[in-house]
Amino acid sequence: MEPTWIFDLDNTLHDAKKKIFPIINKKINQYISTAVKINYTEADKLRQKYWKKYGATLEGLIKHHNIDPIEFLEKTHALKNFEGLVHPMEDLIKVLSSINGQKILYTNAPRVYTDKVLKICKIEDYFDEIFSIEDGNFLAKPSKISMKFFVNKYKIKKGYFVDDVKENLETANQFGLSTIWLTNERENPPYIDKKISKLKNLITD
Repeated sequence: MEPTWIFDLDNTLHDAKKKIFPIINKKINQYISTAVKINYTEADKLRQKYWKKYGATLEGLIKHHNIDPIEFLEKTHALKNFEGLVHPMEDLIKVLSSINGQKILYTNAPRVYTDKVLKICKIEDYFDEIFSIEDGNFLAKPSKISMKFFVNKYKIKKGYFVDDVKENLETANQFGLSTIWLTNERENPPYIDKKISKLKNLITD
């Protein structure tokens, strides 16, 4: 049986740090400022606090401020000139086409945003399944609840998980998945099976 390949989206398949994340982070800050009734600077601190604690700002806002997750995702991920913001990783299509076995996208991003990124990158046909934040009942990686639901839903027995966030991979490791960390960090956590500095290293290393 061929293993299942699980990929993160942002900063794994495309460079979100370059243009998209600064815009989305600004939109989130503005949303928090209005919803929680705090100034922009305090909203920025709260966004980062919840991201570090939960893996996604959204979960903290749901738990502590009872915000509507659907409204939040719609307002914060609605981007103008979408195509000019997406920067696919080098040799992205070559990498995905070279990997045999089922390929699943597991992302903390909303489905509409995810579909747009995949289409712009011209890789929507390379994935057998897409598991977005909505599919995890708005529980983001590295949530163990979300990961358990994900693994059981797709009946994954053997899999490789590729992500740029080590905390997500730590949870994946606890569910028996092999972990591949896309990073330039020097540290080598025990739950990481392989490190790559570029996505194309998946097929060149």
